[in-house]
Amino acid sequence: MTTTAAAVWGRTEQQDFRARVRGCLLGAAVGDAVGAGVHRRTLEEIRTAHGETGLVEPPDGTLPVTAATQMSLFTVDGLIRAHVRRDGGVWHPPTEIHRAHLRWAATQRDWGPDERRHDNGWLGRQEWLYARRDAPRACLTGLGDERLGTLDRPKNPEADDSG
Repeated sequence: MTTTAAAVWGRTEQQDFRARVRGCLLGAAVGDAVGAGVHRRTLEEIRTAHGETGLVEPPDGTLPVTAATQMSLFTVDGLIRAHVRRDGGVWHPPTEIHRAHLRWAATQRDWGPDERRHDNGWLGRQEWLYARRDAPRACLTGLGDERLGTLDRPKNPEADDSG
């Protein structure tokens, strides 16, 4: 027996949940964008450059889209696809998230969306996402092929997590 969100939540609860997810993604994107100019700097370095209160606005006045923001968007895309497949009787979120991350990796190396790929979905067809965004090397190498890493066979066991 499968249970759908509609059976558990009414329309109002579903809309409220979606609004909260959108708010979470927007807040994370703004935080990433504001902090992008000081990434990998110490608190002391930030205060020296921006005053005692630290960073209160983007250093250069722009809000760039970061690799972390893109990865978050594609992760949610994978979760949505997993949810849809669950309602169809198939349920393996790691596979859907991995596929979504592979679509993200394409935005870091391709010139633009490949119109021949039917699995790109709406997000993978957004041309503005196709730009190198200083993604950690472990992300790029870990998604360099189609194999899904597991606890027994991780993709980057020696990767540095500081990225």
